[in-house]
Amino acid sequence: MRVLMLCNALEVGGAERSLGLLVPGLRERGFELFVATLRRRGRYFDELRSAGVETAFVGMRSRWDVRGGLRAYRLGRGRPDVVLTHSIDADLLGQAIAYRLGVPHVVMEHGGYGIHRALHRARLTRLVAPRVARVVAVSRTQIPDLRRLGYRADRISVIPNGVADHHPTRTREEVRNELGLDPSAIVAALVAGLRPVKRPDVFVDAVVRARQRDRRIHGLVVGGGVQFAELARKTRSAGAGVDMLGERTDVADLMQAADAVCLSSDVEGLPLAVLEAMSLAKPVISTDVGGLRDAVVPGVTGWLVPRRNPDAYADALVELAVDAARARRMGAEGEKLFKERFTAEAMSDRYAELLSEVGSTRHAFRMP
Repeated sequence: MRVLMLCNALEVGGAERSLGLLVPGLRERGFELFVATLRRRGRYFDELRSAGVETAFVGMRSRWDVRGGLRAYRLGRGRPDVVLTHSIDADLLGQAIAYRLGVPHVVMEHGGYGIHRALHRARLTRLVAPRVARVVAVSRTQIPDLRRLGYRADRISVIPNGVADHHPTRTREEVRNELGLDPSAIVAALVAGLRPVKRPDVFVDAVVRARQRDRRIHGLVVGGGVQFAELARKTRSAGAGVDMLGERTDVADLMQAADAVCLSSDVEGLPLAVLEAMSLAKPVISTDVGGLRDAVVPGVTGWLVPRRNPDAYADALVELAVDAARARRMGAEGEKLFKERFTAEAMSDRYAELLSEVGSTRHAFRMP
């Protein structure tokens, strides 16, 4: 079965990382993939091309770039059996290609429940939604939003994100020594892009408040983004207790060195950082948003706290510090759940099943 995958770019990001894992997973399962990006190439684009995946860069300058749109439209000459898209521009062009060829169109929606959509994006989505063969969400919490956008209930499928097993290259002790952490420190690591929706300020506030009750608690912020400089100033003014590490290539090592991996977001789908933490048997402390409850079972694999509530977050950090044995048990339970539901292999299996199902309707497929 030949699949045309369209997306805006394959740069660094949770959804893009998932696609970077999904493509080779589908190839291993006998699918022929042709991957095209509309606006930018990106790290995962280059990796897929190096791995021998057939790729194309369209080079659209904007949504209204007519010549670029025509170049994308011509990708249908490869006669795919299914068109698979991610992002609204790709959805629009993918729908046009699928309509011309009479093949199914599958949309991937990674946005979390309550994510803000600009009015024009919502309107464009409503043009596509009733016509797709299937839309894939990463969590059931997305379904109400998808229904409001016009996707048919019987065409919504839920396939959780999956990640590859993480393999640290250094020991916990080596990393902690490198960071200058006291052996007795209880380390909470926020791993996220530093932008407003991730609310890293809530995490910093929580660590500061938790340290007033237990000085062993120490925070790490792993990631870069538009709020890095602002957050660095905040941590300096708050005093010792939070280290800003920026973007790192050794995230698995840093997670291994931590006692818990954290998120403080306002909105999420099913974030990969949480799944990666679970693969390393680390408990998770996160705000209770989006699809987090699909992975973080309160009191079993970690803690869920109300969003924008640093006091509740600080309570969870103190609980982490008070009972290390319980935290280790939570991490072990999280690893078990990861292996059952959130591996890259499980994600690829589910997509392969879905694409095989909708692809078998190619010659019978009709738009409503």
